Amino acid sequence: MRRPAHPYAPVTGASLPGTARLTGAAVRGVARPALVRWLACLLATALVLCGCGISPTDVQDYGRPPVISYSPTWVTVYLLRDGRLEPVKVPVVSDSAKNIIDTLFRAGKQPPKPGLTSALNDFSHYDTKTTRYSDNTDNTDQRNEPDDNLGYRLNVIITGEGRVTKEALAQITCTIRQNKQESIWSVEVTRLFPGTPETMGDRGCFEFRNLAAPGVRLPP
Repeated sequence: MRRPAHPYAPVTGASLPGTARLTGAAVRGVARPALVRWLACLLATALVLCGCGISPTDVQDYGRPPVISYSPTWVTVYLLRDGRLEPVKVPVVSDSAKNIIDTLFRAGKQPPKPGLTSALNDFSHYDTKTTRYSDNTDNTDQRNEPDDNLGYRLNVIITGEGRVTKEALAQITCTIRQNKQESIWSVEVTRLFPGTPETMGDRGCFEFRNLAAPGVRLPP
């Protein structure tokens, strides 16, 4: 009995009905032209597939990506140059009294111009309170920010070791008066702690006029 062929045995030309095994002469005489035509068709097919209706394009420049921008509010703060008050413009989130004082303390630690210093670097801004301006302190209306055209006293509360110098008082007072002339009539600085709280009384910027740098006009 003849053994069955292996299921994975290769199929030869002689095993197919109606076919004949190709000899070397047949390959040379017949298969080579067919092979050339087959390769040509394969190349043409590849070119068609590579084209497939999509043509290469250059990189398109659509400009810079969109960004959210805003125009900051600018205020004037007073720093020191050789112990004299010099105004500088700095940006703030808003022109509230608290933000202005925060910006003054921050600008002293990172001056926007060379040669500027601050007498407030040993202190920290703790809080600000506004009260309706009145000589009768028993009839004051305390609030965090003025909301009308009446005059107010601004109490700036700071903390830190050491004595609050005249230059430090001038920086705070003149900065507030420069930006809040219509609503803040006077400035009071209080050092809260450490130690016993100390209040320096009502101040106006004009009393520090002898500290102004040459050519600088201080607010009232």
